[in-house]
Amino acid sequence: MTYLPNRGDIVHLDFDPSSGREIKGPHFGLILSGKLFNQRGLAMICPISQGAAAAARTYGTVVTLMGAGTDTQGAVHCHQLKSLDWQVRNVRFKESVPQHILDEVLARVEAILFE
Repeated sequence: MTYLPNRGDIVHLDFDPSSGREIKGPHFGLILSGKLFNQRGLAMICPISQGAAAAARTYGTVVTLMGAGTDTQGAVHCHQLKSLDWQVRNVRFKESVPQHILDEVLARVEAILFE
């Protein structure tokens, strides 16, 4: 059976092509859309990075995974939400985040989109 991404899943996939200040290359990402949406081949995904994101942290647009109980560490970049074709980006399931992390990410995305 083929994996179908679900809301709250951490996956590994390729974010390229990308340009400018977008996260590039293979990274982990957090799936925000549900299975019903994702079954059509696209998913809404926030990249996860361990790199420097001082400006994003200053503006409150990242959620840390440090201390969340996940094997995946780093920060979820809520300001870089993307709709990606997960089927052609070699998506691989890693793990799921605790509900409180998902809730915090969704709240920050909502604040960005509907301020």
